[in-house]
Amino acid sequence: MPAEFTFGAAFQDSMLSLMISDLNFTHRAVQYVPEERLYSEQHKFLFNAIKNKFKKDGTAPSFIEIEDLIKFEERHTRRMLKSFAEKIYDTKVKDDSFIKESLTDYSRKNAFIDIFQSGQTLWNAREHDKAYAYLMEGINDLYGISFNDDVAIDIEEFEDYRIRYIQKSLLHNNRIPTGIPQVDELLNGGLEKGELGILLGGPKSGKSIGLIHMGCAALLAREGRVAHFVLEGTTEQTIMRYQSRLTRIDYNRIKKDEITVEETKKLQKIGKTYMRNLELIPMNKHWNYTVLDIDAKLKELERRGLMPDLVVIDYGDLLKGHGKYEAFRFEQMAVYRYLKQMAMMRSIALWTGSQSNRPKDDPEKYHTLRARDISEAFEKVRIADFIATLNQTPNENKIGVLRFHMDMYRSNESGKTVRLLTDYSRMIFYSKLYGTLGDGELDFQIPSWDRSKSKSKRMV
Repeated sequence: MPAEFTFGAAFQDSMLSLMISDLNFTHRAVQYVPEERLYSEQHKFLFNAIKNKFKKDGTAPSFIEIEDLIKFEERHTRRMLKSFAEKIYDTKVKDDSFIKESLTDYSRKNAFIDIFQSGQTLWNAREHDKAYAYLMEGINDLYGISFNDDVAIDIEEFEDYRIRYIQKSLLHNNRIPTGIPQVDELLNGGLEKGELGILLGGPKSGKSIGLIHMGCAALLAREGRVAHFVLEGTTEQTIMRYQSRLTRIDYNRIKKDEITVEETKKLQKIGKTYMRNLELIPMNKHWNYTVLDIDAKLKELERRGLMPDLVVIDYGDLLKGHGKYEAFRFEQMAVYRYLKQMAMMRSIALWTGSQSNRPKDDPEKYHTLRARDISEAFEKVRIADFIATLNQTPNENKIGVLRFHMDMYRSNESGKTVRLLTDYSRMIFYSKLYGTLGDGELDFQIPSWDRSKSKSKRMV
């Protein structure tokens, strides 16, 4: 049963006036407003006239066209219809946002009723998988219903808009730094809220450790909040990886509980200082988690006042789509589109990893992955705001060097490679303590990490 259309005559007058002047609004109104539930025959007549004209050629009818239609009506109703149309065409809507928000709420309620009833029918018919898929897909469509549009920026007001944007960015810490100077320089301070970053690499190339690094960089930057979704490996392993990275204690020693009393105190201090701002969400119990599951968890965190600044998903390729797809690549396209949409709607920065195709070159041959090497769906490249590729030969891995190639950034020059000094035994993807080798060919061996003990002990 549809939701009751309780809007009065004055509201519907304004709605019809908006349909004449705002074609984006008209597009939505003809889909979601029930013509049969309008206030009067005059409202139904004009609504139907606007709808037919819009469906015919994508425009609204002029008053002269309405007059022509009125001529075909019964004689006793012509004057009434013309008088009503004149009033509507002369109406200037004072608060279009109220009209749009009210109809958005109404249309979403109707969509929810349809989703719920249809899902219940499938469930009662014991088609449980179909019921779940229908509900998940329907809920996603529900949040896509909106009568509101992005407002075009008047070019004469652009400078004021730019200043407000910069002030807002500074005030709300809109960029989440990576802690890697060359990367943050390219990103103008870090990944911006609303942006999607992808670490691209082959199996065992350091994607998960790179994502741990991004989470730690956010925790260390003015105590930013982080939500880390674990789709691969165990939750306990991820916790210990964060502990290892933040304390620089060997991961295997933490895992085996072979730590000293002093190191135990260090772990406790780290927990109180940083780990309280980390939400670790396990999604590794089965293989059917979707982006909607992640979005639902973010809504829960928001209700608890724990909305993160950064979301880390390890990793996006393991998420399922919430509909039916002809091929896996179409499902991957849908997943990454929703990830980007979620980053925008929730105002979060989002890092994830993606698998690359395996290069055909000899493993020791110096090779640099590019965005075009992304597996399954190249659409992921178009959707992402920033893509970095992780490159190591076996020998580079042995001596602790990773070629971090900044292949694509939507808002700046890219195509640069920086060689990070890594120490995966302590989950160090990059550290100021070790630094980088800069650019160029790798033509020497890196000494053991013992040489770093005499350097600064600041934690990064």
